[in-house]
Amino acid sequence: MKKVFTLFLIFFWLAVSMLCAQNFSHKGFVTDASTGLPVQKAKITVFGKKNLTLFTDDAGAFSIDSLPRGRYTFTVSAQGYAAEQVEVFSTEEGFSLPQVKLSKLDDWKPGFHDLVVVDELHEDDDAVSEYTPMLSSSQDPFSASAAYTFSPARFRIRGYDSQYTPVYLNGVEMNDMNTGYGVWSLWGGLNDVVRNQETSTGIQPMFSAFGNIGAATNVLTRAGMQRQQARLTYSNSNRTYSNRMMLTYSTGMMNNGWAFSASLSSRWGNGRYSVVDGQFYKAFGYFLSIEKQLFPEHSLVLNVIGAPTERGVAAASTQEAYDLVGSNYYNSNIGYQNGKMRNARVRDSHEPIIQLSHFWNRGRTLNLSTTLGVRFGYNGYSALTWFQAPDPRPDYYRKLPSYYLQGTPPDPDAAAALAELWRTDRNTAYINWDRLYEVNRNNHMETYDSNGVLIASGLRSEYAIEDRRTDQLQWNYATTFNMEINDRLKLDAGVTYRWNRTQSFNILKDLLGGEYWYDIDKFAERDFASDPSKVQINLLAPDHIARKGDRIGHDYEAYIQKGSAWAIARFDLGRFNSYAGMMFGFTSMYRHGNQQRGLFPNNSFCNSDWLKFFDFGFKGGTVYQISGHHYLEMNAAIMQQAPYFRNVFVSPRTRHTYVENPEEENIYSFDLSYQLRLPFLRGRLTGFYTRVNNQTRNMSFYDDVHRTFSNYTLTGIDTRYAGIEFGLEAKLSPTLSATGALSLGRYQNVSDPDYIQTVDNSNKVLERGTVYWRGLNTSGTPQTATTVGMTYRTPWYGMFGFNINYFDRNFISMNPVLRTERARVDMENRFSIPEKLKGGVTVDAFIGYSYRITYGKFLRFNLSVSNLLNNRNIHSGGFEQLRVRSFEGKYQKPFDSKYYYMYGTTFFFNTSLQF
Repeated sequence: MKKVFTLFLIFFWLAVSMLCAQNFSHKGFVTDASTGLPVQKAKITVFGKKNLTLFTDDAGAFSIDSLPRGRYTFTVSAQGYAAEQVEVFSTEEGFSLPQVKLSKLDDWKPGFHDLVVVDELHEDDDAVSEYTPMLSSSQDPFSASAAYTFSPARFRIRGYDSQYTPVYLNGVEMNDMNTGYGVWSLWGGLNDVVRNQETSTGIQPMFSAFGNIGAATNVLTRAGMQRQQARLTYSNSNRTYSNRMMLTYSTGMMNNGWAFSASLSSRWGNGRYSVVDGQFYKAFGYFLSIEKQLFPEHSLVLNVIGAPTERGVAAASTQEAYDLVGSNYYNSNIGYQNGKMRNARVRDSHEPIIQLSHFWNRGRTLNLSTTLGVRFGYNGYSALTWFQAPDPRPDYYRKLPSYYLQGTPPDPDAAAALAELWRTDRNTAYINWDRLYEVNRNNHMETYDSNGVLIASGLRSEYAIEDRRTDQLQWNYATTFNMEINDRLKLDAGVTYRWNRTQSFNILKDLLGGEYWYDIDKFAERDFASDPSKVQINLLAPDHIARKGDRIGHDYEAYIQKGSAWAIARFDLGRFNSYAGMMFGFTSMYRHGNQQRGLFPNNSFCNSDWLKFFDFGFKGGTVYQISGHHYLEMNAAIMQQAPYFRNVFVSPRTRHTYVENPEEENIYSFDLSYQLRLPFLRGRLTGFYTRVNNQTRNMSFYDDVHRTFSNYTLTGIDTRYAGIEFGLEAKLSPTLSATGALSLGRYQNVSDPDYIQTVDNSNKVLERGTVYWRGLNTSGTPQTATTVGMTYRTPWYGMFGFNINYFDRNFISMNPVLRTERARVDMENRFSIPEKLKGGVTVDAFIGYSYRITYGKFLRFNLSVSNLLNNRNIHSGGFEQLRVRSFEGKYQKPFDSKYYYMYGTTFFFNTSLQF
């Protein structure tokens, strides 16, 4: 009996030991490589015989009970950090988890607005850059390079315009509802509090949004998610501003259920030390987030964010003008007034955002978030305007030497004399502000209405500065639902609604020495001088005499609303991780005119027709796990989306007229990727193909053949985006790593769109026809971009590295008029071939150091230098002017193209104190 009892105790002890061994928790830790502090909420993805997804706790720790025998790859990532991979072996003796050190992505990389300021692509008043980069960096090396290294060349991922790369703020889409453009400037300068981001690559949806076909970014500013810190930052640069100061304080979630995060910033520069003269900068930023945990599962968050900004703008110019002044950074927007530099084109904006969010979190099984927000404020863009006076722009074609060489007969002596003035007289090469004031001060006039009644007397300005305003009021609503139904099925769903009113009008900003402005339609005054009603800007308030601060010119409102419902199911099927989703929505818009225009008395005032469109999207994709280190991924999407307001209404400045039978765009997209995940080597190779069909585009310009200002509408534009993306990162040693990235694309027009040209003053049809664009390249981005680099991280919290970059196959933005049948007949064939812009090689370098003062207190220094070789001949963009020279009613030769150049050597120095 004693032997039986002893045997029983032995087996009992063995059973308990095995049970304890099975439940024993193995712990690992994730820390900041530069501070040694724990990284909270880091994501650990385990690949191998057993796949797991874990998150670190407040101490930066994570734990795993057991792993079957085999080799496993741990991928560790966190917002604001470069991802790391480690290898773990589980044997019969067990396994041990590592301590992983993550390096901050932002230690040496400035934000996009610190790299380059991008403005108008054309001389169109409303044309601003469609370029929006992906500012965040996901885990793969290609996305990191596209986000930072390629930015100075205005690189667009997969060639897409920004309306296909949505940006969200706490789950609410923020892309401009009139144009689709990105809106990163709304929180410019607040780098410390917008680093928490959820991102997707290409077609992939996010957990918080259906997305589009381009990389999507959701900026998360919730106070409880902000890194607990107090940080003071100073930066110095010669890029877009000279100085920056930031102060940030975040409490993290406190024991009493409250969390606070606040940040203030200032950026400034007088424009004399930037690469381009006249790019002065005066900007502020403010942010406040307050979170209250109402109950264990419920939180309420208030976010307030804004970035009032005033800055001088650089203009594109012709190569002739650049050569005359001896610099590819000549800025025709500036001139000298009383010996001081002044810029005519100034962006002045302040559009605060206020959001109230509710979060209901029931662990991993159920999450529900709802956000209601408002965006409001003003957005101005100043410009010279003139009436019955010569064009004041210094690079106007009649003020260039080439004008005299193309005359009949040519006058080389006059051309040479003018070229000498361009080189020696700054009042020739730049705006002559003193002359404009002189004209106005000598222009004492009595102004009478059509009945001969005196309505104004004094100095009537022939030149003035107007502020072209687009003031928005936008309400946003978004609800997102995330549910884990079981271990193999998860569901994400949401409902969104956005309502926007954009007021477009001009403000008389500066009379330039005059006393009043006679506000009539200057184009109509020339064509309809005998009919005084035609020249009236507003028949309800005729013969408007405007003073400083009054509204002049056009005045209308755009009303747009969009709503959608979406759902995505995610399936875990062992080696396959798949998703399928759909979205259905609507878009509606109309124009409201605040003026009864003399030219269009019955088609300009009150409301236009209400245009309605149907939006939908279907997405699906799968990741196949070949092994713990090799993966195949496939994604596909079919979408239909409404055109934007600016491309639907032909001339919203003057009338309700819209495109004949406006239709939605049709989008088809597919990509296939191979991913490699090893502890010492990781990368991605992707092939992609996208068609965007049935696009519409509007533009306005002066037609020299018809001698009238005209509207030009293109319909049936089809484009194709195809290419490969490749990114690779290799750890050559614990401290040395190498990276490489390549984007090789072929982005082309694949249709010959139809056009209709109308007279802006009468809506009379001038021409209909076809634009022969098939097979011609699209513009706006280098279609070839590549980089290789090395980074060395020292054991004493230092780092330095370099990148060698190459950009090529960037094509000029085309003038459709040059590809019509009439142009084919009238002009030489060479004018129809779009120009390939100059590419080239650049070298970047960076160095950083973090000094630990005491535990939790650090002083950091970082310096990045771009374009070390000072290559000043790389085009970053350009466009063909829409005007075409004519002779005896025939097209003769296009006006010279205008270009932008990549900056030469620039630096960005940053130092911060974390305490």
